[in-house]
Parts: sequence; structure tokens; C-alpha cells
Amino acid sequence: MATEHDRRDRLAAERADTPLVRLLDTARARGHEMVRPPDPTAPPAPSAPAAPRPLSTIRVGESPHSLAVSPDGTRLYVSDFKADSVVVVDLPREEVVDTVAVDDGPYGVAASPDGTRLHVAVPDTELLLKIEFPDDVSGSHFGHAPYGVAAGPDGQRVYLALALEDRVWVTDQFAMGDFASVPGLDFPVGVAVSPDEKYLYVTHYFAGRVSVVDLGRTSVISTIPVSNGPYGVTVTRDGSRLYVAHFPYGTVSVIDTARGEVTDTIAVADGSRGVAVSPDGSRLYVTDFFAGTVSVLRP
Repeated sequence: MATEHDRRDRLAAERADTPLVRLLDTARARGHEMVRPPDPTAPPAPSAPAAPRPLSTIRVGESPHSLAVSPDGTRLYVSDFKADSVVVVDLPREEVVDTVAVDDGPYGVAASPDGTRLHVAVPDTELLLKIEFPDDVSGSHFGHAPYGVAAGPDGQRVYLALALEDRVWVTDQFAMGDFASVPGLDFPVGVAVSPDEKYLYVTHYFAGRVSVVDLGRTSVISTIPVSNGPYGVTVTRDGSRLYVAHFPYGTVSVIDTARGEVTDTIAVADGSRGVAVSPDGSRLYVTDFFAGTVSVLRP
């Protein structure tokens, strides 16, 4: 019988996803338990009904990893891992209008609050990229492998999930500032910042939980149990809800931040990895990593 570990290894190898392979190998070397008995406190993944029909599906490339919505809600930015690019989608038309070539294997992507630039995490080359539109791409090599990235609401701070180091590093857009570090995390891969920048939400790929970090104290103050494989995470503009994509399980958890618990689970296409929400909260965008598409849903 194929285990959860076997499935993740196979998917990583088939897609030549070397950062994921490295993550799996590191977890195995540390003796991390890949297959766990069900956690009675964690909400189960839905078995029925089947994934609802999305409002629409946007073809964006070979292997869309992560995504971000522009502050005005008119653009969607999608990192295409295999194509070494960031795809720009015009959301009113739901059409690709530009493709920006970047370094090998882009992972996380975050938009600045003023909409003038993107931050892109590239773990294989230990690089933080900055894209200033229309096509000015620059990068900072800083000796660490960033898996996920989030931008603070004032644009001054960038949060990088250093999964292989079990921490999140807080820096600037050039990866030069050393503002803070949040240690003691467990293979963090996804990060999202609350609108008031008081809290950081961090997904732990192997642990089945989301950590809530108090940024004033740079320490974890609570954890939220979720289903297996939590990966991408996004927060609504009012800070009331989190959405967590579970890779490669085809589900998205909906979390009430005030209650600190999962309130719903949305079935989506297999290979859900990145997730973003529109500024008005009316649309949810989920990358279908294996289909080369983004699903548009009503949350």
C-alpha cells in the first residue's frame, strides 16, 4: 500500500521539484514521522461531495506554484515553477497578459502593498527576487533557501519561510536587513501577515498545523490543527479568515482567526498548492499544480 510519504516522494520526483525533494530528504534524515495516526483534533479531509465546479479556470502555464493578487484586485501573479517565470493575469478578463522570466524554480510570490513590485522566493538558488513592473527583475543571493514569502502592509518588511532552518526570517526587499527571526518552527513553507502586522501565520508542511506568531514578541502564541499537507496560506483584508491549501490533497481549509479553528473545508482540484483571496473577499484563487491552471472559486 502506498503511504503518504511514498506519494509525496513520487510527486516530487515526477515534477523534478528539487526543493520539495530536499525538504522530504531533510525531514527523513531528521527522523520526522511522515505517516501519522489520525489526529482526533484535526478536521478530516472531505470525502464527499466531489470538488465543486469552479466559477472559472485560468490556464497559466506548466506548474503553477504560488500566487498573489494585486492590491487593486486587477492582476493575479502566478509563479510557474517549471517554466522559470511569473505569469501576469488580467483578472477582469481572466487572461494571461504578460510572462516575466525569472531565476530557476520560483516558489513563493508576494505583492507589495502599493502594487509596484513583487517579491519572489527561489529556494534552489537561495535567492529573493524583486520584480518592478513592467519588467525590471533584480535579485539578492543571501545564502538561505526561501520557500514562502509575504510582504508587510507598509512594504518595509519581507517575511521569508526558511523551511530547512525551521524559522522565518524578517528582512527587507533586498534581503539585506536583519529585522527579526522567528525560530522553533517545524518545516515552515507558507507565510501570511495580518493586515495590522501584529500576527504572522505559518504553515508546517509535515506537522498538520498553522502557527500564529506574535510579531511584537517574535514568538508562537498558538497553533491551529489542520489536515495533512498545509502549504500555501493567505489572509483576508479584514484579517478575519485564513485560507490554507493542502498539497497535494486537493483541499483548502477555512480558518476563523478569532476562534483559532477550522470552520470549513473546500474540496478543490488535486494538487492545490498556492492560495490567494481577492481584496473584497469574494473570490478565492487556488493553483492546480499538476493541471497548469488556477481555479477561481467563491469562498
